[in-house]
Amino acid sequence: MKRAKVIVHMRVSIDGKIDGPFEQQKEAKPSSKYYSSELFKLSPANANGITTVNTYAAKGHPDLSQFDGSKLEYKDWVPKDFHAETYDVSFDRYGRAGWERNYFDYGGKKSRAVEVLTKQAPKAYLAFLRSMEIPYLICGERDLDLNEALLKLKQYFDLDTIALCGGATINGAFLRAGLVDEISLVIAPFVSGDNAIQSSFNTLGNFTNEQFVFKSATKLADGGVHLIFTKNA
Repeated sequence: MKRAKVIVHMRVSIDGKIDGPFEQQKEAKPSSKYYSSELFKLSPANANGITTVNTYAAKGHPDLSQFDGSKLEYKDWVPKDFHAETYDVSFDRYGRAGWERNYFDYGGKKSRAVEVLTKQAPKAYLAFLRSMEIPYLICGERDLDLNEALLKLKQYFDLDTIALCGGATINGAFLRAGLVDEISLVIAPFVSGDNAIQSSFNTLGNFTNEQFVFKSATKLADGGVHLIFTKNA
C-alpha cells in the first residue's frame, strides 16, 4: 500500500458515545488504560481532528502577529534530520492548533507534533510552526486532501499505519473518502444515554456504503470489550 493504513481507534460507551461521564468512572479505568496502551500497539502515530487536538494537546493561543510568513510558500516543511519514535498528527485545515510545545505527552509517550494543513492556514501560522520545529504538510487548497495526507505521512515519516482517534467529524471524513481500513472499538462497561453526544463517526448525514467484517474480540478486566473490524475487500 502506497499510503498509510488507517485504523480508527475509539473508546466508547455500550451505546456508542465517544464522550461523557462514563469515561470518569473508576470502575472503567481498566478499559481506559487498555485503550491508551493499545493505541501505540496499533500505530506509532496518534492522529486527531482539530477539535480533539485543541481540547487535549494544543490548548494555547499563539500571537501570530509576532511571526512573518510573507516569504513562505505553501510547501511541505520537515526539520532537517527529523525523526521520532511516536507522532501526534493533527488534521488542521485552517491552522488553529495552539501548540505550546512540539509534542503531546500521552500514554507514556512524548509524541512529536505533525500538522496536516490546507492553503487556508495563514502563512504566519507556518512561520509559527517552524519556530516550534513542528513539521507541516500542505494537503489541499480549501479542503483537506486526506489521501494525499496519507501518502505524505508514509513518505516523510515512514508510517505504514496511523491510529485515527477522533473526533467524530474527522473519522466521518475518512469514512466518506473510503480511507478507513480497520475499526478498533474499546467499549467501556457503561451506558451513556445522552443523545446529544456524538458516536464514533459523523458522516454529515450521508450513508457511506462501507462494509466491515468482524476480526477479533477481547474481554477486558472491567467487563468491557475490545472489538476489531476490518474493511471488507
